[in-house]
Amino acid sequence: MRITARIALLAGMFALLPSIAPAYIEAPMSLGAVIQQSTNIMTMVVTKVDKEKNLIIFQKTADIKGKHPQDTIKHNIGRGGLRPGEWEPIMRWAEPGKTAIFFHNGGASETFIGDTWYQAYPQGEWWGMSHAEPFLLRSYSGKMDKLPGILAEILEGKEVIVPCMVDGDKEALHKRTARVQRLKVSLKIQDYNPKRDFVGWGGEDIRRLAGMPGFDRYAALARLDAEAQAISVVDFDNDGKPDFCLCGANKVVLVQNGGDAFVETSLPNLVGGARSAVWADANGDGLPDLLLATLTGPKLYMNLGKGQFRDDSRLLPREPAWNLTAAAWIDADRDGKPDLLLANGFHGLKFYRNNRPTDAVVKTAPPKWGDWHAVGPFREMTGKPNFETKFAPETEGAAIDLKKPHKGKRDMPIAWQKKPYADGSVNDLAEFGNNCATYLYREVDVATPVDLPVSLGSDDTLTVWCNGDKIVSENVNRACAADQTQAVLKLKVGKNHILMKICQGDNAYAFYFNTGKPGYTGDPWFVDESTKWGLTGDEPKGDTLAVADFDNDGKPDFLYGSGSGKLYRNEGTRFSLVPDGGLNYKAGKVGPALCDFDGDGHVDLFIPQTDGPSKLYRNDGKGRFSDVTAASGDLAKPLGHAVSAAWGDFDNDGLPDLIVGCLRGSNRYFRNAGAGKFEERTDDIGLSQKLFNSQATALVDLNGDGQLDLVLANEGQESAALFGTASATPSARTPVVFSLNGTPALNGGTIVVRNAAGKSIAASAIHGADGRGGQHGLPRFTLPSGSYRLEIQAPGTTPLAKDFNVNGSPMSVKVN
Repeated sequence: MRITARIALLAGMFALLPSIAPAYIEAPMSLGAVIQQSTNIMTMVVTKVDKEKNLIIFQKTADIKGKHPQDTIKHNIGRGGLRPGEWEPIMRWAEPGKTAIFFHNGGASETFIGDTWYQAYPQGEWWGMSHAEPFLLRSYSGKMDKLPGILAEILEGKEVIVPCMVDGDKEALHKRTARVQRLKVSLKIQDYNPKRDFVGWGGEDIRRLAGMPGFDRYAALARLDAEAQAISVVDFDNDGKPDFCLCGANKVVLVQNGGDAFVETSLPNLVGGARSAVWADANGDGLPDLLLATLTGPKLYMNLGKGQFRDDSRLLPREPAWNLTAAAWIDADRDGKPDLLLANGFHGLKFYRNNRPTDAVVKTAPPKWGDWHAVGPFREMTGKPNFETKFAPETEGAAIDLKKPHKGKRDMPIAWQKKPYADGSVNDLAEFGNNCATYLYREVDVATPVDLPVSLGSDDTLTVWCNGDKIVSENVNRACAADQTQAVLKLKVGKNHILMKICQGDNAYAFYFNTGKPGYTGDPWFVDESTKWGLTGDEPKGDTLAVADFDNDGKPDFLYGSGSGKLYRNEGTRFSLVPDGGLNYKAGKVGPALCDFDGDGHVDLFIPQTDGPSKLYRNDGKGRFSDVTAASGDLAKPLGHAVSAAWGDFDNDGLPDLIVGCLRGSNRYFRNAGAGKFEERTDDIGLSQKLFNSQATALVDLNGDGQLDLVLANEGQESAALFGTASATPSARTPVVFSLNGTPALNGGTIVVRNAAGKSIAASAIHGADGRGGQHGLPRFTLPSGSYRLEIQAPGTTPLAKDFNVNGSPMSVKVN
């Protein structure tokens, strides 16, 4: 990367110094400063592309600031670049009809093309590209179609909120993988100060939607590419808003619902995708934990709260070979601890009983932390980077002598000092100066060995030792923020020594430190009892597992997506294959959707089919199913290439409706008219206007407005959330969502709503797996105004009850 003289950097992107070579924008700029320094801003559309000569010809479509004299704008992209392959993404993007935003001041320009920026200078009638400008993603990294409106509002003097990539890791900016934050922007905000202007994490993904009567807003979600698989819904951060996991064979995306934006949360030690993503409270702390079925075996992510997860896969069963096609939680022995049911490729079904020790959550007293101590500044005077230099504190071994004096920068005497640094906050280190290294030290006592997760941040570099072992080494240049780095401290009995080294280059100087919950370090929790429970291991390959109490005996059964559908009954100590359960469908890459569609208290099934009619099955309450498709009205019609489905009361009339996800055709909406009849209303809500190619679907109220929204995991295009249009006509029924966090029902069971007279008026089963590798963990009913009692019955536990009142406003009820 070429670096110009410092004066060019301070002047920003529009410094026109002919004798100095153009360079990357090293110093971050606010979007307000980019606008202020531009004399002209316009939208333009690609009209012609020469892929051999790397030429792009644009047509101006609208002036946003100033008036550009020419309608035709020509860009010569060139092939030199400052980094290998710098021009390739631009030319891959360049196709007639694509839109770009052009900023210039007559002597230099910046062009935003949707996922990156590039700089160009005037060369006669052409603008010649000098280099890509990914660092401007710190100024704006949002959607192309939203930027013109944002610019217009800023130019009107308004303050707006825009998505920007986080400063610090320059390589992540080049690769466009840096974390996204939302910042306040206006013409008054000319300096870049994310600490001051920070609004929240995640991009502003939700935009207005026209032309779909049933939906008024749209949010683009992560692209899963080939083999999109499942959607699994739960409130994993315990904030009352539903979150979800998008699951594909090549990618897993955990999506945290921020209310006005979605934040992708990373999972540690995960490479590739998964076939199933299901939730249960594996460790008994009241929070839903995530189980993934991957080709290389099951993965367990323990929920630490606040959207953080720890890889606890070491607690899972160990096998010499894995090829998982499906996974489910099932509390088969009804002891309150969720067991594992796995479909292991060509090796059949496996059942692993949860033998979690009683002290798994709180194994010992909390760690006892000592005070922070700091010493600095240190500086290497030979030109060697401070990050690579081993100053005295890191040469002393695990235990630090806090009374020992040191020679710091320019050999000045320095000593360790006790500091009031706060965990969970960004702590200022400015007193130590700049271009230096500072060491931080503290001790921690534990009664038994534990794995303790910590969350870290730094401005700039970060090195961490635990008992003398280096566990973090990051040579980065970034502004300090929470949760930039995750690590695990492996603590031994007694006193442990934590040493951190922060090297600062310029500007701010700070660090962040916070701890999570200690991890269990004992033996694996799960015991293979497959044979004991009647599973031989030679069952034919299947793609799905659906768990529910199909025969109403209080024990969870399961449906295995193999052959024409194999139903297994839980007899208390073993599973028995039901010889004639009435099911006959073509299994394989389709997911059964579970719901009591007729309100008789029994779990029924809708099973999409890729060829031939899909199937609607009514449960007689004893686990025997009848095919009622022919009498169901519009569901009996050919539905196309149907692969997924989701139940939900979309019109808030008290009856569950059905969304069917289809490939190579529009998704379908069927309104439940009662008495087992369904009416297709796809056109009425506008779903027929776009082909989403949806492999998985979920109906969930994402924004708490009382109207169900539609989440789609799509094949070959971005996944999406469609926000349902709230009815302008007041409804006699009020939507109520029930949060199961903190209750045993996270692991399965039933919930019942009774009116003031004690009569059951609504009920729902909690499923350990549903659909094609997914799950829906947030029960929802629509109820008339009045007083009610919620009753929760989970296997092996005392029933829970909670009284609540419905007054006409959409509400969420927390039991614990």
